[in-house]
Amino acid sequence: MIIVLLALVPLTAIASFAWYRRSHPTGSGFRTVQVVRADITERVTATGTLQPVITSPVGAQVSGIVAKLHADFNSQVKAGDLLVELDPALFQNAVAMATAQLAQAKANLTSAHASARGAVSVRDRTRLLERKSLVSGADLDASEAVFGQTAGQSRSGTAQIAQAYAQLDKAKLDLEHSIIRSPVDGTVISRNIDIGQAVAATLTAPTLFTIARDLHHMQVHAAVDEADIGGVHTGQSATFTVDAFRDQTFGGVVHEVRNAPQTLSNVVTYDVVLDVENPDLKLRPGMTANVLILIVQKSQVAAVPNEALRFRPATGPATAGSMKVVAPGAQQGAAVYVVDGGRAVRLAIKVGVTDGNMTEVEGMEPGREVIVDVARDKSKAPAAGGAGHGI
Repeated sequence: MIIVLLALVPLTAIASFAWYRRSHPTGSGFRTVQVVRADITERVTATGTLQPVITSPVGAQVSGIVAKLHADFNSQVKAGDLLVELDPALFQNAVAMATAQLAQAKANLTSAHASARGAVSVRDRTRLLERKSLVSGADLDASEAVFGQTAGQSRSGTAQIAQAYAQLDKAKLDLEHSIIRSPVDGTVISRNIDIGQAVAATLTAPTLFTIARDLHHMQVHAAVDEADIGGVHTGQSATFTVDAFRDQTFGGVVHEVRNAPQTLSNVVTYDVVLDVENPDLKLRPGMTANVLILIVQKSQVAAVPNEALRFRPATGPATAGSMKVVAPGAQQGAAVYVVDGGRAVRLAIKVGVTDGNMTEVEGMEPGREVIVDVARDKSKAPAAGGAGHGI
């Protein structure tokens, strides 16, 4: 045990020295950290909603009273499966009436054809007699008129039969539509009717059921802020969590970045659609997803904490002697401050990716010290100025 403790003493001393170097001020009055090599992953955060890839609303084309229900919430259905039966009595009566009207139209046509044949015979006899001057021209005109009238009745009867067939087809179609079937394979996620409820199919067909096709494949519709949308592209990887399974992370792929802006409280966002696999059906439609979209990932790049980018020395007569600016004409853009001769020297840099805590810096070697804050004596009141914010 003593040997183990003795072996730990050098390691503890080394760790303490490293912590002291990172957490305590230098002799110049500034607290510094070293540029290090780090793995940095830049992600875009967003909030979205899980939705089925395809949802099919099932409506009614005819009005009636719900007589039977054959599906409920979460029912697994196949295309063509019976969902609802409306009371068929009115539809069956309409079919019977249309059938009777068709029969009557056929009978009327038969009578019209018989009258037309008789009118033809009368007209032909009258023509023969008129040539022999046995009848007057008026009699011939009358027979021609009767013939034309009966011919018109025959054509009208033919049209009435076609109309009666159309009415019968419509009545049969309404009877068929009173039995509502599933148009797709899927899961019933919404039911809006009950037995005995009246369904009124007017200009807009009422939605009776909503069926989600194959919940094993879903989508997340995430609202990405306009400031971040420039880095989001089709095919990027993403992860997300849901409140129902807080300890589990789910994966997805950016399927589409939609161009239609959505503005809420002066905040502009864009809809980003992620494809998500749901093999165990844990994910449900409507769940809120906390999304992280992977923009870029870099390994072992030179990086500094973001506080080094935010640091600005205090300005004023008391501190003017401790500040020196490199390249005074290049005050714009990202910069860090290094200690040179006891003074804070501004060093313009080019930044790369960031994960919110560490940021890639180009042109700086690992191991170089950069300032993150001004050393303060906790026994005294804090000096005015100090670290500022913004690059």
